[in-house]
Amino acid sequence: MRHQRSVATLVVGSLAFAIAGVGAGVAADRPDLTAPLVLKDQGSFFVGGFETRTNATTGNPAGQIGYSNTDVIKTGQMYVQFQAPKGEASRAPIVLLHGCCLSAKTWEDTPDGRMGWAEYFVRRGHAVYLPDQSSRARSGFDATTINQVRLGKKPPEKLPAIFTFGREAAWDLFRFGPQYPEPFADQQFPIEALGEFGNQVIPDLNATLPTPNPTYANLADLARSAGGAVLVGHSESGFFPEQAALADSSNVLGVVSIEGQCPPPTDAQLASLAKIPTLIVFGDHLGDSKISGPLWTKALADCKAFVRRLKAAGGTALLAELPKFGFKGNTHMLMQDRNNLEVADWMLDWIRDNALRRTAKRAVGKNRSGD
Repeated sequence: MRHQRSVATLVVGSLAFAIAGVGAGVAADRPDLTAPLVLKDQGSFFVGGFETRTNATTGNPAGQIGYSNTDVIKTGQMYVQFQAPKGEASRAPIVLLHGCCLSAKTWEDTPDGRMGWAEYFVRRGHAVYLPDQSSRARSGFDATTINQVRLGKKPPEKLPAIFTFGREAAWDLFRFGPQYPEPFADQQFPIEALGEFGNQVIPDLNATLPTPNPTYANLADLARSAGGAVLVGHSESGFFPEQAALADSSNVLGVVSIEGQCPPPTDAQLASLAKIPTLIVFGDHLGDSKISGPLWTKALADCKAFVRRLKAAGGTALLAELPKFGFKGNTHMLMQDRNNLEVADWMLDWIRDNALRRTAKRAVGKNRSGD
């Protein structure tokens, strides 16, 4: 059933926090989840992007309602929505970036209507930024090549490779069970809401982007706009925080890579990344899915090697296999699993204890008279 919790009310005031012991590895300052959600600011903005001239604004040779197919368009930009809690300055801002075939919805309410990480992190005192990857969802994408093929300006083989995941593929890849429709006995994802989760799936248009992916630089710029931030990536974007730090590390307070791949950096890149506290997280049943098992076990091995190199270079780094920390049955979508807030508490403890403590004034926010 949707909306199983009380709907948070946006009011002016102070956050009410409930202090309670919640077990080993979990923060003791979990807030009252039924209290009003109190914000200092919220809004949205774009980061990055560049203007380019296209000769294919449409796939119609006559153009659109009399307008030419040749015009200047903006592309490569990244849409960001944000919420800043009352008195957030003492806790690091957090950027949450989604993975393949998804959008920032990943971090909002879960498919079965529970509180997601975006709101929960705000309730824990962090400003939260939710980008849509460049070329995805509200960030938009450049349709020039698609229209050029339709207009006969380019051959069909130049069409970008757009892809998505269906129910059966996602079941295996996201490790809901060994094979569709059999679930793992202890798995934490609310599979009764699988249809609702399917609403979140968006075709992946990253093949329309230039190289390097502009999301990397956009994330670094977003960290600057936030006054310094911890960058969190998931799945396809799991290593994007590190790529952003390689583009510009000056405002990256820490990186968290959730269930992504860890391509080996050069020695020079490693020396730069070793200066940034790094947390890499994997869930349960990594080798137990029929098709994706080898992919996950290789990703884990590669990330272990990356963490070993970071530590050898003097860095602060932790690779966390959640079952070894007492969290059983977590899937690839662990931010939506039934124990998502317990995992969030554990991760926020790591951020509190390890993220670099240097913040500046935010460069984003409402333009309000008298500010």
